[in-house]
This record gives sequence, structure tokens and C-alpha cells, in this order.
Amino acid sequence: MSVAEALTSQEVLPRSAGIRAVGIDIVDVERLRAMVERRGQRMVERLFTVNEQAQCEGTSPRHRAYCMAGRVAAKEAVRKALGGYGQGLGWRDVEIGRDASGAPVPRLTGRADEAMRRAGYSGLHMSISHEAGVAVAIAVAD
Repeated sequence: MSVAEALTSQEVLPRSAGIRAVGIDIVDVERLRAMVERRGQRMVERLFTVNEQAQCEGTSPRHRAYCMAGRVAAKEAVRKALGGYGQGLGWRDVEIGRDASGAPVPRLTGRADEAMRRAGYSGLHMSISHEAGVAVAIAVAD
């Protein structure tokens, strides 16, 4: 099969083909900060697990806003990577933790865990970046 034929082929990749899905999201840090300021702790508790709240607390207000925006972008990226299986997920069904090196690690519970199993994915990988007033995250499912 030529490269052109491969690019236009409608064949579905086998489950062991590596990357199976990608989700990406971007969040305006100031917009999220203002929304949290208006709605208060109730909004924070709706969006973030206790562990996520602890990760973003005890820092400067600027760092806290970037931390929260990165996690919102990451949760949305995971939801997008799960595609139709991710419909109806609650914000706290996806928790963004850190591994020993500080890299973001998605932890799925409840409906998100079930969506991951139904999709047949074996793992999720993630990256979060912050720059110029925005937070962006990408989630890759294999």
C-alpha cells in the first residue's frame, strides 16, 4: 500500500497499534480565576478533588490560578481522549496527580474509569503547559 493509499484508507487500526486517541484543551487562566473568585470555594470543590485542591494551595494566587487552570485543561483533555465514552463524566471522576518526578498523572475513578474500560484503552499519558495567560493540556490514550 502506498503512503497516499494509507492516508485515505478507512481501515481501523488494530487495538495494539499504539496511540489510539488524543485529547487537547486550553484554558484562559484569568477567566478561570475570575470564575472561582465569583463562585468561591463551592466552585473549587465542584471542579477539584481534595488532593488537587491541596496541590494548588499554599502557593501564590498567581500560581494557584495557573495550577487550577492546568488541571481543568487536563480533565477536559482526558474527556476528549475518551471520546463518546467520556460523556457524562463528573469533574472529580478525573483527578490530576503527580508522579515522583512531578509529571502530571491522570487518575480515573467512577464513570471515567468505566469509560476507559469500555473504550478498551490500556493507558493515558498527559502533559500540561502554562504560558502567556493560558494553560494547555494533552492526553494520549493507548
